[in-house]
This record gives sequence, C-alpha cells and structure tokens, in this order.
Amino acid sequence: MKNNGDIIQFVKRRDYIMLNNALGNGSFGTTALLKDPFIDELFVAKKYEPAAGVDKVKYYKNFLDEIKLLHKLHHRNIVRIFNYYAYEEMNTGYIIMEYVEGMNIGEFISDYFAPFSDTDLDTIFVQLIDGFQYIEEHGIIHRDIREGNILVDKTGIVKIIDFGIGKSFDIEGCNNDSLNSKINRANSDTLPDEYYEGVYTSKTDQYYLAELFNRLMREAEHVDESDFSYHDILTKMMQKNYQNRFDTFTELKETIEKHDFSVMYVSADDKRKYQAFVDKIFESLSSFTDEMKFNTDTGFFITRLEKSLTDNLFEDYIQKNADVISAIVTGAYRYNNDIGINCSAVKEFLDWFKSTTKPSQQLIINNIIAKLSSINVVIDDNLPF
Repeated sequence: MKNNGDIIQFVKRRDYIMLNNALGNGSFGTTALLKDPFIDELFVAKKYEPAAGVDKVKYYKNFLDEIKLLHKLHHRNIVRIFNYYAYEEMNTGYIIMEYVEGMNIGEFISDYFAPFSDTDLDTIFVQLIDGFQYIEEHGIIHRDIREGNILVDKTGIVKIIDFGIGKSFDIEGCNNDSLNSKINRANSDTLPDEYYEGVYTSKTDQYYLAELFNRLMREAEHVDESDFSYHDILTKMMQKNYQNRFDTFTELKETIEKHDFSVMYVSADDKRKYQAFVDKIFESLSSFTDEMKFNTDTGFFITRLEKSLTDNLFEDYIQKNADVISAIVTGAYRYNNDIGINCSAVKEFLDWFKSTTKPSQQLIINNIIAKLSSINVVIDDNLPF
C-alpha cells in the first residue's frame, strides 16, 4: 500500500508503431508520426535533437519549458500534449502530442479560393486571436510565429503548435530577451521597434501574427481584399511602435466582436435572393407561442437548411415549412404549411449565404431575426398548467 508522498512508478511500457520518421525537422528537433496500436490512434512525437551547430545543452531547458507550458494549456486552437519522456542525463527527450491532419496556414491561404472554400479567412483569423488570447491569459508568449507553427486541420480548426522557445512572462513588464536575435525576422522591413530594445512581449506576438497573416494574403494568387473583413485591425496590430497596437489580445478580440459590418455591400441580386427566401418564412410563421428564441449560430443555420434541401431533393416545394423555419427559430411557434417555400429559392439563398464572409453571415442572420421579431407572440392562457 503506497502512502501519500510516495513515488508511483508505472513499469508497463507503452509501445508505438513508427509510421513516418521524417514528419518534420527544425532547428531544435525532429518530429515523427506514431501509431498507438492499443487504441488505434495517431500521435506526433517531437524529439529534442538540435541541428548541427546548436548548443544542445544550452537549449535543453527550453525543451523542458515547452513541456511545462503545453501542460498548462487546454484550448481547441492549441495542440494538445498527451505525454512526455525526459532523458535529462542525455539532454534529450520526447513530447507525445496530438496529430493534426491538414496543412500549415501558409499552404491553406495559398490554396484559398473563396467560392470553393469550406472555411473562410475571417474564421481562421478569429480562431487565431482566440488561441493567442488564451495563451496571453496564461502568461505565455509564443515567440516563434511562422507558417509551420500554425496548422489548419481538415475541418477548418486552427492549431497553434511548437512552443519550443515560448516562455512565461511578467505581464507588467518587458524583460531583455536573450533569444531576441533568433526569434525576430531577418528582414529589416518587418522588424517592430521593440526589436531594437532587445525585448519580446505579447504585443510582439501580436505584431508577427498580423505580419504573417497579411503577407500570406498578399502573396496568395486567389485571395481578394473582399475575402477578409479585418484589414483595419491587422493594420493596427502591425504598427511598428508597440504603443500603437492593441494593449492585449483580449482588447483585440473585443474589437473584433464590436466590429461594424453595417457597410456590407448588398447588390440588387443579393437583395432578391434574400427577400425570396425570408419573405416566405415571414408569411409562413403565424405566431410565436412563447418567448421569442432565435438561433445565431451560422454553422447550425447552414446545416439545417442543407438538410431541408436534402430531405426535399425531388420536390419543388419544401414539404414541411418547419424544416426551414427551425434553422432560425428555436422557440415555440405556429406556422402555416399552405405557404409554399420554393426549394430553388432556399438553395439560391443558401449558396449566396455560404459565399459571404463570416461577419456578413452574422449580419444577414441578424436582419432575418429583426424581421421575424415583428410577428406577434400569442400565448394560450387556457392551458391547465
């Protein structure tokens, strides 16, 4: 019987199958793709193995710090760590982490083509801000923001990886950084003012994240200015003087949430598609029978409309109007099924809706809710309880 304070040692060894021993290489290590045959899952093993010329002993502490940092972080946009093995007597070790099936952000933006992309640039950017806000809230700076350290999985989820030279920081101050020359870019045109002061703070993470995103969009063949809604925010993030940037990623996120998208351009054809769809919902919805409740999740909205079209694939009209109404109304209501909602009108609206940016989609949903909110609430007071 072990007592409190005793060392617990698991002697059972966990074995993995090597699938790819050259998944990636960096200045401080290599990564391999492994399979756990017991649970039939894939993992990435990162080995601390510096390149020739790099002081293995000097930077081993950074590898151990990465283990400590990643164990603090549990966020959907940050790669998960599952286990670690430190061989301190040999100044090496391994981190077993989540395998991300997808591509790095440079490849994603280079291949991006708005009409055919399942995930838009606004969504990618907002996820990045969410991830870096979480990192900042936990007193951590990443310090190595580049294409290979930001992945986008096959479902469009951003994963921030490689905290090998990340570090905890004092939120109230900026300390001299011995790794300053290694973590800043060589091109003088992209250097922030604090580079010359020998410091790197969370605001510097902010600068390099914006610089990377902006540069990748400029270099991408098919990215148009209208594909991205936060150009003004990127501009502020990239100010050379850190005092002119956002104070924190939290402030940055709040600015995104308050961003004014009332200037969205709506063509005559856009208006026609919108009205042909929304007017039929308005006509069909007789009354609310309880408190008005609406869905504001664009993903849910799209999924429900797609299902309504699939369920009426061989019909000219939606057979059950509630299938469409429930995409936007989540509370109790009465509706008139004699009002015909044309399947082609639903499809035309949905195709247009999906082609717009995420903020524009939110604005469209807000407009639908505003229109439907004028319908009466009729509660039956004769119910026994």
